Amino acid sequence: MSRFQRVLFGVALSAVSLGTLALPAPAFAAPAAAGSATYVVVAGDFLAGIAAKLGVSLPQLLTANNLKAKSVIVPGDRLIVPAGGALPTAAPSAAAPTAGPLTHTVKSGEFLGGIASQHNVTLADLLAVNKLTVKSVILPGQQLALPANAVAAPAAGTTTSSGPAAGSLTYTVKKNDFLAGIAAAYKVSLPDLLAVNKLTAKSLILPGMKLTLPANAVQPVATATAAEVVTAPGPAGAVVAFAYAQLGKPYRFFTAGPNTFDCSGLTMAAYAQVGIQLIHHAASQATMGTAVDFWNEPIQPGDLVFMATHGNPNVINHVGIAVDATHWIHAPAPGDVVRLAPIPPKGILTSVRRLIP
Repeated sequence: MSRFQRVLFGVALSAVSLGTLALPAPAFAAPAAAGSATYVVVAGDFLAGIAAKLGVSLPQLLTANNLKAKSVIVPGDRLIVPAGGALPTAAPSAAAPTAGPLTHTVKSGEFLGGIASQHNVTLADLLAVNKLTVKSVILPGQQLALPANAVAAPAAGTTTSSGPAAGSLTYTVKKNDFLAGIAAAYKVSLPDLLAVNKLTAKSLILPGMKLTLPANAVQPVATATAAEVVTAPGPAGAVVAFAYAQLGKPYRFFTAGPNTFDCSGLTMAAYAQVGIQLIHHAASQATMGTAVDFWNEPIQPGDLVFMATHGNPNVINHVGIAVDATHWIHAPAPGDVVRLAPIPPKGILTSVRRLIP
């Protein structure tokens, strides 16, 4: 081959490498470049799981979308597929659920997950037959179609032979009430209260709603209302009052209201009411204000109360707001709600900090 021919051959090879010559289409889809494909978040997704679906590392997914490992994603969000990743191939699935002959009329205080549970169907199937999403709003009086495999809900007031019996007492929900607090006030277990009212621990209750109480409920002696308990004057009282107003709202990691909170998000939002800016991190909040010698002096309303990781007293992982010397309001954990509870024993507490003198 002459030198001229070798030069021409080299140019041809370069053209192939640059994609200027037509090549047969590959038998598989090439990974999408960042920005050219998006992934739609579905219920149950989490960032590390999405990264695995797309065939990329978690840091790649976070960088491409300007996110952090603690970022919150919700169904319907669109994420950019990083370079080197590819949208998952849709797996064969069962036929879409069909609507059956039964319908459900939404009542005050009901929510989609609770309705699905009442009729022994999955939330996904209930949403599908009604063309709803987990974010859809339902209103009292609205008619919902039920999947073909739905069962009729038991008539109001009936119980199963193995379930708790409903008693003659009823309770009218007041502002700031929450299910566990109502159960404790009437000396019944939370599961029994939920069972006789066909609720779950995540059910929403609203002022004016009537709850049936289990047969073993005991009428409580009149106690102070939340408004009466909040007696601290000035900024501390405002912090505690804000915390009371959040009772019953669901826990959600790395949120600070208005509808969901994690522990440090609740304290951050409460102190923002009086112009004090906290960091959204329990351990960081434990460095603010002044330390309280809680072994020898009483805890005061508004004090931040801290607990540590189990088995490691040097790592703080939980915080709440004291409402008095013996009770606090905190957002405990996923699946729970903001609640009023006794402050843990002193041997479990790690630290108490006072931000308002």
